[in-house]
Amino acid sequence: MKLKNLISVTLSLVMLIGIFSINTFAAVSGDFEYKLSDGSAEIISYNGGSTSVTIPETVGGYTVTSIGEQAFRRSAVQSVVIPDTVKEIKADAFADCYSLVSVKFSENLEAIGDTAFYNCESLSSAIRFPESLKTIGSSAFENCWDMSYAVIPKSVEDIGYCALGFYYDTDTADNKYYDFKRSDFRILGCSNTEAESYCDRQSVDFYDLSAGVNAFTSNGIDFFVNENGSAEVISYSGTSLSPVIPSEINGYPVKHIGKMAFYASDIKSVTIPKSVIEIGEWAFENCDNLKSVKVPPSVTVIGEGALGYYYDGTLNRQYDVFTILGAKNSAAETYADTLGFDFEEGYTTVITLAKSSGTVYLTGSVKVKATVKNPIGKTTYSSADKKIAKVNSSGTVSGIKKGRVKITVANNGVKKSFIVNVKKPKLSKTSVKIKRGRIYNLKVVGKVGAAKFISGNKKLLKVNSKNGNYKGLASGKTYITVKTNGIKLKCKVTIKSKPPVERVV
Repeated sequence: MKLKNLISVTLSLVMLIGIFSINTFAAVSGDFEYKLSDGSAEIISYNGGSTSVTIPETVGGYTVTSIGEQAFRRSAVQSVVIPDTVKEIKADAFADCYSLVSVKFSENLEAIGDTAFYNCESLSSAIRFPESLKTIGSSAFENCWDMSYAVIPKSVEDIGYCALGFYYDTDTADNKYYDFKRSDFRILGCSNTEAESYCDRQSVDFYDLSAGVNAFTSNGIDFFVNENGSAEVISYSGTSLSPVIPSEINGYPVKHIGKMAFYASDIKSVTIPKSVIEIGEWAFENCDNLKSVKVPPSVTVIGEGALGYYYDGTLNRQYDVFTILGAKNSAAETYADTLGFDFEEGYTTVITLAKSSGTVYLTGSVKVKATVKNPIGKTTYSSADKKIAKVNSSGTVSGIKKGRVKITVANNGVKKSFIVNVKKPKLSKTSVKIKRGRIYNLKVVGKVGAAKFISGNKKLLKVNSKNGNYKGLASGKTYITVKTNGIKLKCKVTIKSKPPVERVV
């Protein structure tokens, strides 16, 4: 019995050692080291030389479900694709990966550990977390300088201290290290969720996605669509030194350039579309290579320090050389004059009329068709004589009294004239001689709406009151009265008998 017991104990120890080995010791598969836990694999190290890494779904026949602590720390990788089998990225997994630009997260990711992406200073400006994510650890994305915003789903239940939108640096006052909030970072999420709570706790800018609007990225320009359906440029991470902002993105008009959107960019020029109406505070601050900006006349609001400023570490200061191009009397000129920047006219207001004159009959109207290029504010319409004709704010002229009047179209000091001839309506004929028994027609030139035709003597003349058809019933003289446009018109009618029919003998 003792021998059997000894053999049994020995076998048990061997089995335990085997199990312990399977769950503890590392194995190698290609460029990856991994260990097993509960029948699945955890990547614990990357030994490859490629800067573009796709982590496999399986290694050694085991499903990869996690990225271990420090697995890629200080790696030179620039892009990483994480398979959908992975549910957890552990602490320090990608910390100090200074060259890491892009990460494709697992669609089943549930947890990102503390300092998992700490010091990934090149990480893409826009991070979108999967709908499966539940936790983001403390300082997970601290010191990620190029990351300007993150889209956080409703599924996230916990976001740790300084996880997003913070950097770690020395306080000059006491020479000690502290966590500092970044002013150029914002979070996109839904109200009444952990995303909003985190922003409230840590004073991070929050953009509400509750209304079903979204965020987009195009050519390195990141856009956020506001609840009113207009798009806002919120950051730039592109490589072009001369980015062109589109007038719309995914069907949404681009109307705003957000606060610090191009902060510290290397751009040398930027094209702003005429759809933009606002440039936010410090939008182009610290753009050292940007010497001038052409601001379209559509822009009515330019925030503090939006153009021509840099931060020297202590104060916001103006560049010595900076030029603003725009339209006269625009927000751009006001901004330049107020702050002392050089201003050049880059847009000229031009008014073009489809026609230079038109005719309108009493109580009728005519539209002044004007095209205004580079307008400043509203285009105005005015009448030189309101007793003859008046004009509304959209350029519709109404005739009041017979005469000739000038309508002036104006914008930004530029004027164009439209001449209106106001006439009374008239009849196609004012005197006719007709033969009894035949049907004739009387027309009104310049009637507005309906006209009513009335016989002066129904025994002599039958008249259709709506269409102006008339027929002589007996010989004699009478008239047709026409009521239209609030006035009366008359046509004299002489009715002759039919000539006698000659008989052939």
